[in-house]
Amino acid sequence: MRIFLYIICMCAALSAWGETADPLFEQAKQTKDPAQQVELLSQVIEKSPQHVDAYHYRADAYVALEDYVHAVQDYNRVVSLRPKDSFRYYARGLAYHKMGENTLAVADFSKAISLNASYENFYLARARSYRALEKYPAALADYKKYVGETWKGASKPLLREMIPVAIGAYRYDEAQAMLSALKEQGDDSSQLYHWQGQLLQNEGELDEAVSAFSKAVNRAPKNPAWLRSRASAFKEMGDYEAALEDYSLALTLDPKAYWFNRRGLVYEELRDYEHARNDYHQAVVLEPKWAIAYNNRGFARLNLKDFPGAKADFEMAILLDPTAPTPYVNLAGWYWTNKKDRKNMYKYLEKALQHNFENFEALFDDKQKGWLFKEINQTAEFKSALYK
Repeated sequence: MRIFLYIICMCAALSAWGETADPLFEQAKQTKDPAQQVELLSQVIEKSPQHVDAYHYRADAYVALEDYVHAVQDYNRVVSLRPKDSFRYYARGLAYHKMGENTLAVADFSKAISLNASYENFYLARARSYRALEKYPAALADYKKYVGETWKGASKPLLREMIPVAIGAYRYDEAQAMLSALKEQGDDSSQLYHWQGQLLQNEGELDEAVSAFSKAVNRAPKNPAWLRSRASAFKEMGDYEAALEDYSLALTLDPKAYWFNRRGLVYEELRDYEHARNDYHQAVVLEPKWAIAYNNRGFARLNLKDFPGAKADFEMAILLDPTAPTPYVNLAGWYWTNKKDRKNMYKYLEKALQHNFENFEALFDDKQKGWLFKEINQTAEFKSALYK
């Protein structure tokens, strides 16, 4: 009798589910409003907690709403219910990618590939996550699995996506071939000439690089990135006035700490330490926890004989980044130049060595840091301290 009643109850429950959960699920699939989908699918899941497709569809709806945390929670449930389904890992990987959690995304795409190695989109998705992680060789390998080893059939948008990856992977020949393919497809954009300039600069062809960057600037004169790239090439050529002009124009368009710091380095090359200090100061104001800017401002102040300011900046740089060797070297130079204090000079040189300082030649070259250790750097004692 009890068994008979149990069967009746089960049949009634299944009948109730068929009348409620299944129609709700179909209704959710038909609606185009993701918020309404979430509401309907939540009802389905409440009535049928093992309904894997309801979790998957609700996760997709959360993605459409850019609620990636809840999306991942639902995808986790989907994966636990269908652990051998490659597309479930793929869907969760895409959500992780949207969240910026690209290490987790790569893990999911790799799992999807292990379950279904023939599906090309898995490789494209993993390539994009590798690219976001700046793992360019791995990204390029996956792009080529998606488009083929020769990438000849790649579309214009995909070529534009792959070129910076090839450059980042130091595959300059491949990047150049992709650029040529883009030109053949009629691309004459500023971005194309910017990439061309990067390749030429990497190969040491500085005049040609400046020409390419100039074509990029002419096509997009208000793009600060193109101006900064040309400024970098001018600086490498030794044309510091032209570099200053480009950096200055770029900074009017996009005043960021990094570029104030870069312009400060150009002023240093011109021995204009007052303007260098002012630029480093702007970098500090914009990024008050950036150790490099403090170190560079300290070096400019040291050249201007602002000894208290220089010491404070070197100490702040060390406080913010105790692993960088250069502020220790500069502080050692401060103790020798300002105080002729051998004890503290050697103390901070030792700290620099402990943090892998290796550019010993700079300490003997007056155009670099040799002037900080004038006279003492010619002694056997000094050389022994470095080369011990």
